[in-house]
Amino acid sequence: MENAIFDTSVWISYSKGVENPQTLMLENYLKNFPNQIYITPTILQEFLMGLRYESDFVKYKFQLQSLNAFKSDWEKTSIDAAKLYFDLRKKGVTIRKSNDCLIAQIAIENNTLLVHLDSDSDFDLISKDSPLRTL
Repeated sequence: MENAIFDTSVWISYSKGVENPQTLMLENYLKNFPNQIYITPTILQEFLMGLRYESDFVKYKFQLQSLNAFKSDWEKTSIDAAKLYFDLRKKGVTIRKSNDCLIAQIAIENNTLLVHLDSDSDFDLISKDSPLRTL
């Protein structure tokens, strides 16, 4: 199995018990390959912000904090994410969520698969004109 980043959309569906190829893949990784799951600060923040109950917050905070995090020069990564957005915009591609450029840039920098559930998403647009690999 290769290293993977699971986007917020996958974590949300997984936490709600939704079964689809992406959540089943996450479940498989959690059971068999937890050391190959990577989390980004943005995904950690987005997911935890959406929880309703303190018990869920504590449970998932602990679980997500146990995952790998990429070591990065966050200033450089942020600038590179802005450049990614800028370059795509020059090609006529408008990314709606700036956070998606940051998540995508982290995946690109680390040559890591990005698993998401967003149909017609920013990630799909980014992957058409960059080295981003998605599922």
